[in-house]
Amino acid sequence: MIKHAGIVGCAGAMVLFAGAAFAQTCAVKNHMRLVNRINSDPTPELRIDTGWQAIAAGTSLDTPGTSTASGPLGFSTGSWLASAGYGRLAFSGSGSGTNVPGNGIFLWIDEWIGGEPKAQFRDRMTVVSSTLAPNSPVTIRAVASVSGYASCSAPSPQAEQTFAAAFGGSSGFNMAFNNAAGQSTQDFVVPVGQFRDIYGRLYCTIRDYRIQGGAVYSDTIQANLSAQVSFTVLTPGASLQFCSESLYAPCKGDLNGDAMVDDSDFTVFVGAYNILDCADPAMPAGCPADLNGDGVVDDLDFIGFVTAYNQLVCP
Repeated sequence: MIKHAGIVGCAGAMVLFAGAAFAQTCAVKNHMRLVNRINSDPTPELRIDTGWQAIAAGTSLDTPGTSTASGPLGFSTGSWLASAGYGRLAFSGSGSGTNVPGNGIFLWIDEWIGGEPKAQFRDRMTVVSSTLAPNSPVTIRAVASVSGYASCSAPSPQAEQTFAAAFGGSSGFNMAFNNAAGQSTQDFVVPVGQFRDIYGRLYCTIRDYRIQGGAVYSDTIQANLSAQVSFTVLTPGASLQFCSESLYAPCKGDLNGDAMVDDSDFTVFVGAYNILDCADPAMPAGCPADLNGDGVVDDLDFIGFVTAYNQLVCP
């Protein structure tokens, strides 16, 4: 793992990307603001932005952030970790706070530049083939998933707790998740010899408003989120190359998208195995349990699932 934390103040410059700058670069970035403050306390909010960084395929940029404010008027603390890799993003951590009568405190994890993801990547996908003619259409299947949660002990509307993930680019590749874990499959077409710039973004915002009032509360905030995307070429004779040299290979057997193959995936597999035919309307979209791609979920897929189950963690 590559570990890095870039901490900047109010005058720090945000690294933007657009047009040609985006098209020429594969990179990752983490960003967050920790607000743990009490009245009359000089502790500033902690602002972190790594800027865009190129990392090796198969690694991640891991950025921790910890902030604490403590005094006679209350206590507030938070510890978080943003992680960005090509095709895999994560954000996790927790915070807690207790105020005193008549005094409010801050217990927030959000962004100090509006709308910035906690973790994100950008890359360039190119379709290549030694047998297909240039500009021949190639179908690519994207499988994206999000797992985890963001929570606050204060009830709504006394707290804001949202998370989202987005993967996209051009040519019909656009997948989004809002405040819900799950998995989605999307097919899109890119001609041989052409490229598409792609991105992945993971968002999370938790703000406790209740503890900012004068009544006494001891509140907690937590998040444990991961998002990932993989690509499979469905057209024979073609393959994908990425600027980052990452593989974006699917983790076979991870049927709920949590980057592990465990008992929860086995439950999903058994349900698909009992349905058998991928064409059956009862089968989950994309038939993810059909590990060998023959259109049915049978004993051959079970053999592949057992292999993945024994490895547990996705590569």
